[in-house]
Amino acid sequence: MPRTERALMALLAIIAAILATHAVHAQGCAPTAAILPPTQITPVTLQILQRDLIPVEASDGFVHLAYAAQLTNVSHDPAHLGGIVPTDALHGFAPSGTNTVLDMNGKEITGAVLPFKPDAVNGVVPSRSTFTKDLQGGASGMSFFDVRYPTMADVPRQLSHRLTVAYPGSDQPLIEDVNPIPVACRAAVVIAPPLVGHGWWNANGCCTVISPHRGATLPVNGEFKPPEQFAIDYVQVNAQDGCCTGPVKELASWPFFGAPILAVADGVVVEKVDGMSEQIPGPPKGVTAGNAAGNNIIEDIGGQHYVLYAHMRTGSIPGWIAVGTRLQRGQKIGNTGSTTAPHLHFQVMDRPSALNAIGLPFMFDRQVLEGRVTGSANHTNETYEAGGKVAFERDTSAVQVNRMPTEGQVFGYNLK
Repeated sequence: MPRTERALMALLAIIAAILATHAVHAQGCAPTAAILPPTQITPVTLQILQRDLIPVEASDGFVHLAYAAQLTNVSHDPAHLGGIVPTDALHGFAPSGTNTVLDMNGKEITGAVLPFKPDAVNGVVPSRSTFTKDLQGGASGMSFFDVRYPTMADVPRQLSHRLTVAYPGSDQPLIEDVNPIPVACRAAVVIAPPLVGHGWWNANGCCTVISPHRGATLPVNGEFKPPEQFAIDYVQVNAQDGCCTGPVKELASWPFFGAPILAVADGVVVEKVDGMSEQIPGPPKGVTAGNAAGNNIIEDIGGQHYVLYAHMRTGSIPGWIAVGTRLQRGQKIGNTGSTTAPHLHFQVMDRPSALNAIGLPFMFDRQVLEGRVTGSANHTNETYEAGGKVAFERDTSAVQVNRMPTEGQVFGYNLK
């Protein structure tokens, strides 16, 4: 290429970069100073478990802000939570979005909290009791949010919360406005799907249902971390709307046990674990914080994004893959393996750790929405893993570009 032409191309690239930057600012993504509510003493505190939030366009047609927050009642008196409403700090702390969350049985738990209680095995963790809107004096717990918007333009740049709190003997409830958290201008990372074929069911994924992933706010190294808040357990629904061709306790009965797993982006391997024995389908045994991911790969794909491919089949990770190996998008890096049942556990996070990290949203560059599994998450999961037939509503295949898959939906990936 002649020197003058190269100079012209360089100039055009600079102009394009300037225009791109201007376009981002024009959409309202320039940094803004925090707008604080009036100063007041707030007996119930609300602290989100991350410093900012990333909105993500999802396969259900909505933009989601999904996150967890720790609530603490610092008063001696019991507090009743009359409501926790997300608000837009830049627009007079007006209500923002539609927030609805459900437990695994389909019960609405919006604005409720899961209190901490001592656990004889694991120390202080969120209890397995039901969610409540009553916090005893000095008590603390977790509350979960899935704030949805019709379009990205509707998402606020600073998200606050308004708490309505009632105490015994008070004539009027206390209204608390919480300091806002920035909603990041950065977009969710776009990657390729890690699987091939039809019928891949997003079980335990984001966003409305507080599944074992969404609810996994873990006390790790002195902090609460939500590493799995966008994680997916991928299983496959067969032509008979079930899991297996034989007894569920036999791994050979699961046709997708050993299905190929592909690298979702170019990157570098920062962790490789192989050689762990397969779990027999059912309650897992011998699981600790150190081995919870089983046979796995963690890949650094840049921009402080790390991908975890977990529960891979024993011995399926190729020998040429090691820490420091560069992967290319689409390369086969292993096969699906087993824990409670064969599946691929997939997540993106901000650190190279399966647990000591914040889970980040992501979007697949192309997927085909094939339908959804209906019914409560608990019922469908139990039915499926017992070898039963799930209620699968097939839909007209719809190609989606740059969307995050949402819980309960079924997809086709990397189809020819």
